[in-house]
Amino acid sequence: MTYRDLMRLANGYAESKVLLVANELGLFTAIGDGGKRADSLAAACGVTCEGMKLLLQALVGLGLVRANAGRYWNSRLGAKYLDARSQTAVTNLLWLLNHHWSDWTGMAQAIRRGRSGWAPVTKTAVFRRRFALAMHERSYMLAPRTLDGIRLQRGATRLLDLGGGSGAYSIALAQRHPDAHVLLVDQAVSVARRHISEAGLRDRVAVRQGDVLTAPLDSGFDGVLLSNLLHDLSEAENRGLLRRVHGALRQGGKIVIVEYFLNPAGTLPAEAAVFSLLMYAFTPTGRSYAWKEVETWLTATGFGRFRRRSVTDSIGTLEAVRR
Repeated sequence: MTYRDLMRLANGYAESKVLLVANELGLFTAIGDGGKRADSLAAACGVTCEGMKLLLQALVGLGLVRANAGRYWNSRLGAKYLDARSQTAVTNLLWLLNHHWSDWTGMAQAIRRGRSGWAPVTKTAVFRRRFALAMHERSYMLAPRTLDGIRLQRGATRLLDLGGGSGAYSIALAQRHPDAHVLLVDQAVSVARRHISEAGLRDRVAVRQGDVLTAPLDSGFDGVLLSNLLHDLSEAENRGLLRRVHGALRQGGKIVIVEYFLNPAGTLPAEAAVFSLLMYAFTPTGRSYAWKEVETWLTATGFGRFRRRSVTDSIGTLEAVRR
């Protein structure tokens, strides 16, 4: 790393915040098809004209907005991902990243004094709904790519999506396996129900509201999916969760875990290590775990025949079979 790289890293939050603030104000949605002046955008977003003009200039400099003759348009990227009316918008995901700003701001205090646990706002229905929407915007892009490398057993028709959130993976599973029926279990399910209905899959994807650690589970499943769940929980909670999954699977059934997996030292990939630190401030017990760590839990629980696969530079899938 050079000195220039160091300074770029140190000041990276500023450019990030420009994007997150613009999203918070609904600016990209207000621009819409474009050709808007700064004063009209200021009025639409409820901000000062001076502040809006400076924000727009910064966004133009970052390549997220285009300007011509005093009017502003979304860039192609902005129109596709930042206008809330777009089918591919990630505005809720950016809302969540902006929420995490407070976690990072309080990180030094958390490291000094220890975890503070879930913030009270995270337990509200409004937050959980918005969180589910954010996870859907993240997962609908990732789910097809993730499922490309998952090998379900021939004839697998009963699948469990434990902690399935917005329903993105359940929908992708049902679309990819026309004979399969999927049960999604999560503590907040209203967003999943809507997405499943919109996908026309209510006959093959069922939803059950409940805590993944305590909700009653059926047995005899051919496959169980745990997507981005382990990092919210402690080692003891994850061991208990895997025992529940073992009991829900038929012999020879498969568990598939999608996670930010780390190397044995817990340092790489860097994104997973940084995410683990965020979980320290955001959750009571969560963090990222190493591949070998999770495999050890699975072995002790009665799983074998492990298969690792990288989905992105930081996210991977770990498959195992119930013995």
